[in-house]
Amino acid sequence: MLTSTKLCLPACALALLALCPALAAQAEPAREAGGFSVRAFGAAGDGTHLDTSSIAAAIKAAAAAGGGVVVFPPGRYLSGTFELLSNVSLDLKAGAVIQGSPNLADYGSIADYGFAKVYGVNSTGEGDKVGLIVARQAENIAIFGQGAIDGNSDQFFDFNTPHIGNDFDARYTRDEKAFLEVMRSTADGPVAVKPGGRPGTLLVLANSQNIVIRDVTLRNAPNWTLHLQNVRHAVVTGIRIANDQRIPNNDGVDCIGCRDVHFSNCGIEAGDDDFAIVGSRDVTVADCSLTSNSSGIRLEDTRFATFSNLTIHANRGIGVYERGGGLTSDILFSNLVIETRLLAGHWWGKGEPIYIASGGPCNAAQGVRNVRFSNVLADAEGGILIYGSKDSPVRDIGFEAVRLRIHAPRESVARGAGGNFDLRWTATSLAGAVFAHDIPAVYGRYFAGLKVRGLDIEWDRDLPEYFSNALSCEDFEGLDVADFSARQAAPAAAVILLRRGRGVSIRDSVARAGASTFVSLSEVSGRGLFVNSDVAAASRAFDPNPSGFTLSGNKLPGEGNAAR
Repeated sequence: MLTSTKLCLPACALALLALCPALAAQAEPAREAGGFSVRAFGAAGDGTHLDTSSIAAAIKAAAAAGGGVVVFPPGRYLSGTFELLSNVSLDLKAGAVIQGSPNLADYGSIADYGFAKVYGVNSTGEGDKVGLIVARQAENIAIFGQGAIDGNSDQFFDFNTPHIGNDFDARYTRDEKAFLEVMRSTADGPVAVKPGGRPGTLLVLANSQNIVIRDVTLRNAPNWTLHLQNVRHAVVTGIRIANDQRIPNNDGVDCIGCRDVHFSNCGIEAGDDDFAIVGSRDVTVADCSLTSNSSGIRLEDTRFATFSNLTIHANRGIGVYERGGGLTSDILFSNLVIETRLLAGHWWGKGEPIYIASGGPCNAAQGVRNVRFSNVLADAEGGILIYGSKDSPVRDIGFEAVRLRIHAPRESVARGAGGNFDLRWTATSLAGAVFAHDIPAVYGRYFAGLKVRGLDIEWDRDLPEYFSNALSCEDFEGLDVADFSARQAAPAAAVILLRRGRGVSIRDSVARAGASTFVSLSEVSGRGLFVNSDVAAASRAFDPNPSGFTLSGNKLPGEGNAAR
């Protein structure tokens, strides 16, 4: 056992080290921690010289030794694409930065890495490049430390030109001219890619297992940031993702086709979705703070997942999608604080704190079903939206202890983007992608089974005129409301508006001061209980009246109408 890091070398060896700095550098890491320092393999770490080959050599040496830790001492390591191999970990010391090259020629092609069928490696189709770090069919790999991986995103974008897609028809919006003006704004992004394209996903791990990513910072991604594809057994904890929120498609974490993956204690800022989880099972996300110009959580074709103890600041807080062929089921959301803003630019979403949409043909084993939300505080510039289809109704949705406060968006953005439903991705036509619609606090259409327990709606002052009911449901079956407290936004709107439905019960609910008609019904059969509710503050209880409900223990408008 050595008691000192000093080595007694003969004079000839000292002379040789003086003449060969590479050997001197190789002696240094052996004294550090037994790892494979990239500097020992020639990495300059000066942010100028390209260190790709040195990093790759260190990783190959560690793999050849049966596994080990590749160490990045403090420095800025400019690099193109390199591959992480089985049984190898990357240790990014504090002050170490792996920075993506600004030259697209330094990145590998999707075909070279066999990623042609790996969805989203280059998510936008404007190039054939992968990103900075790739792993394929690897196991027992880790990335950890207090250093950073930087995608150098500014090099690939024109921040004065908007990114515009062709996934809507402005003729169907509330104000075609104002809508197009808002979509072409660069104030909130997204901005355009420079001619020539951009690299693909900053860090992609595909067809791999036993993954740990811990504590590192991933920043300035020019595309998706962290992509797990067909991964088994992964833990991602304590990381920070810090992206420019004006950049399109720079998701925080994409988890596609994965099993047994767990995320915790992360802080994520991204232009696109913070978490996009698709085709996965047994996923948990906990104790994270999320900021996005799209969705904080995007979920599709996923089962057995929990999301808890999250703060979300986004354009759309939570988005649950199914557009045909998949099943999203057995999902729990709990202990959430959500703030949403209505944004300019070509972002999906219209300020919804919670959004559930299902479209396209689905059989009985597909669609969205059995999703629960509990203990939610939301401050939003749009309403909660549940929108299925005739062929694919959303089934068995529950809300418990949800407080929603709706406030006014910026006037310029509200005039163009507000007062529209945004069903892009699940819509089957451009006419149904973005279209004019009044905005209730909670709106549901084409659902079977909605339970509400403890929903409290508050409206801010001076709201745009397109805000309407507190709860509005159409083309539904099975609505069970209890402990509901609200008034409407628009003076002429009903608090609860129900059309073309079957099976309704309301109990233990309260009409707030200023309420108009508490329940308005049209073509609704199966009217069950209306009990133990205080709606005396409403101008009237029901339209039409008699309502067809079984009444008991209610306090209704007008003198002498107590206990009906």
